[in-house]
Amino acid sequence: MELIVTLAILWGMYKFASMLFSSPKKQPVKKRVAPRKSTYSSAASTSPAKTASTYTPKSPAPTPAKPKAPPAKRASSTSGNRTYSGPLFAQAGEKGKLFGFADKSGLHELDGPFAIIDLETSGFNPPGSKILEIAILKIDRDGNELDRFETVINPEDGNVGRTDIHGIELRMLHGAPTFDEVSGRILEIIQDSIIVAHNARFEENFLASELNEAGHDLDLIPALDTLWLARNTIELPNYKLDTVVTGFNERIIDAHTALGDVVAVSKILPEMLNRIGQLYYPIAHPELPSASVPFKAKTR
Repeated sequence: MELIVTLAILWGMYKFASMLFSSPKKQPVKKRVAPRKSTYSSAASTSPAKTASTYTPKSPAPTPAKPKAPPAKRASSTSGNRTYSGPLFAQAGEKGKLFGFADKSGLHELDGPFAIIDLETSGFNPPGSKILEIAILKIDRDGNELDRFETVINPEDGNVGRTDIHGIELRMLHGAPTFDEVSGRILEIIQDSIIVAHNARFEENFLASELNEAGHDLDLIPALDTLWLARNTIELPNYKLDTVVTGFNERIIDAHTALGDVVAVSKILPEMLNRIGQLYYPIAHPELPSASVPFKAKTR
């Protein structure tokens, strides 16, 4: 018994001594974590802040190259057995689909007579558009009148196009001859003549189309474009017909009627011919048929 008590006392003394001389237990040190930076923008917004994205935008797609400008337009059409593909405006010395145009040099020296032609049409492109009115004034080099022809024409399709431009209404064409009926008279008056027109390519296109439909397959006819002629004889801000006529101190009476335009050209043509000097043509006068069916011309 005494032994047990003694052992208990010794154990208690040992535990006391262990506690008294042992090192205190170290407390773990807490690591300080830096506060996370906010991606919130101070700009006024009611939406919650978004975490900054690491997305890298793709490079913008390359801008497609601009298409090249198309080449200058060229006329392309057929008259009889001939196909024409060339500039929209008559060129000096050029052979078109119906006309052979004047130049300052060339093969054939011609001095007239001159058959000045003007057309009013239902549109710009035959054969879909048709001639509604034609006027031809035939003069010599000095401007003396030799012959004239004027009539409205029934297009047979009921289409008169822009009445606000040419002033021709469908009711005016009742009883008018067709182009087929007047084609012989047209060929008769232009026989042995130089065709004259302002921007003659327009008249050439329509006459070639309508004459072909009427069954006339013609050789080339000498022609003089007063648009080209004016550009070579007078300085003007533009070369519209009314500007050219005014430039030569004349005026158009009944503008945008076929007869009014040819009369105005007849007044200025002799002076332009004097200024330009001798003209030449790529072809001579052809033989033209002149047979026609009887008809009665009709004016507005």
